[in-house]
Amino acid sequence: MSSLTPFSALILAGGKSSRMGRDKALLQLNGQILLAHMQQLALESGAAEVLISRNLPGFIADQLPEQGPLAGILAALQHCSSSQLLVLPIDTPLLTVASVQQLLQHANGGACYFSHSPLPCVLPVSQGLSSLISSQLRSGQRSVKALLTQLDAVTVAAPAIELLNTNTPDDWQQCINFMSVGSSYAQA
Repeated sequence: MSSLTPFSALILAGGKSSRMGRDKALLQLNGQILLAHMQQLALESGAAEVLISRNLPGFIADQLPEQGPLAGILAALQHCSSSQLLVLPIDTPLLTVASVQQLLQHANGGACYFSHSPLPCVLPVSQGLSSLISSQLRSGQRSVKALLTQLDAVTVAAPAIELLNTNTPDDWQQCINFMSVGSSYAQA
């Protein structure tokens, strides 16, 4: 882990959770809320700091409401103290430290993401990045993938089940089922 460039982590937890029907960040996973689980993942991966984009008091709020993940990233950049930012969506609870560190290794000071999924990703922090995101949002382009393309991001082979996105109650149940099956294999 010492070979990793120091990085900050941002957890994107500012969405409406409309498809889930309740706040995804507060879902219970192994006795803790999902937000705490993702914070722990970031810290265990080596983050120097963990920032949380969440449109509630005490967190980093979007300055441009209703603009999706890019608005959360843009707001967090003002608080970031590292030259590299790991962006973690709140709804990928199966992601592992090993996969996060693999993503960081391949970033090598630039932008990087897993193939077929723009989040999570690693971004190089600079004033230029803030300007690029601002410009993209002003033009109505809210796509993280479009940002990564502009940054000539490196792609890494995606881990199979770890990028399961838990947007709906059915997705959440699939995640819980996978975790119980996985833990029973670990005990055998």
